[in-house]
Amino acid sequence: MYPTWDIPTRLFHWLLLLAVFTSWLSHELEWISVHLWSGYTVLVLVGFRLLWGFVGSVHSRFADFLRGPGTVIAYWRGSLPEEPGHNPAGGWSVMVLLLLILVQGVTGLFNSDGLLFDGPLHYALDSSWTDKLSEVHDRLFWLILGFIGLHIAAVLYYQFFRKSNIVGPMITGGDAGSAAPVSVWRALLVVLVCAGLLALAVYLAPEPQLPW
Repeated sequence: MYPTWDIPTRLFHWLLLLAVFTSWLSHELEWISVHLWSGYTVLVLVGFRLLWGFVGSVHSRFADFLRGPGTVIAYWRGSLPEEPGHNPAGGWSVMVLLLLILVQGVTGLFNSDGLLFDGPLHYALDSSWTDKLSEVHDRLFWLILGFIGLHIAAVLYYQFFRKSNIVGPMITGGDAGSAAPVSVWRALLVVLVCAGLLALAVYLAPEPQLPW
């Protein structure tokens, strides 16, 4: 048997948790530089996971766990057996959380506190747009926090009430997979592509115009 979760997927999971926590803490403590770089890290990680959902190993791919409404309902009714990887309901919750964090990271690029910090893309749009994006960035975090809370509650429910060990495999990889994981080098290439695209966007961002 092969691992259910490949090494890149496991690293992504725990690194994203650390990066989101660092982003929150650095915001609260007004560590502007740390907040900026943790935001970059979040974007690269989420970009990686979205691409990995197409080119990663079997159980990391969206095709393996994103199912239609009928399948999700059947799972909740107990009509489907447990299978390796994300269940149909958990798969969609993961996808929603990824998209929310992606929006949070992207809007942060346009954010500004009007005093000490301007996001790298703040001057790429009209101020009316950047103001709206900044508002989304400020408020969306609470929705993300709620989804994280639901995610943790679901993990605890499966771990202690349904006696399904879903934390362990995200650390060790598990042994219920049916297909060999893909090369780690592919994951490194995906990370480099995501980091390169973000670096290019920041490099090409317009500078603030001087008032004279």
